[in-house]
Amino acid sequence: MTRPIHYCKSWFRAKKKPTELWSEEKAEAAHRNRLPYTALVGNAEQPDCFVHVADKVIAVGFLDSLLRESLTYAFKEIEAGRLFLTMAIHREFETDTDQVACGVTYLFDPGGTVHIRREFFKPHRVDTATSAFDPTSNDAVWPDFGAYDHLVRVDRG
Repeated sequence: MTRPIHYCKSWFRAKKKPTELWSEEKAEAAHRNRLPYTALVGNAEQPDCFVHVADKVIAVGFLDSLLRESLTYAFKEIEAGRLFLTMAIHREFETDTDQVACGVTYLFDPGGTVHIRREFFKPHRVDTATSAFDPTSNDAVWPDFGAYDHLVRVDRG
């Protein structure tokens, strides 16, 4: 089942709401011209996630029930029409607040190396690691307008 999509200029993370709702036509023109716009997947006021499309990058923010960005994916266009997931960030929050308790950042290289940085805030501690991974699951295609399902999958494996 396809979820509804709403369009806007951007998702205002601090205020947890869209800025400047757009018509589908205005967003489609931005997509065609590789100008920045954001697609909200699900309800416009309580989206499941947002897809921010810009010239050569696409960011996907997955939102929890309190509209906190718990997971972020960053895709970069590495050749015409071909995207690669270069970064993922997972955040855990202090109970029902916006305060981040800990987070893990994954930096993916198309050659199959991933750099992992785990950061804890109370008390502050950082752990780092490097590992190998199969980069094929990080490949994606530049989406047609409105066709974001392949980008908004939490499970990339």
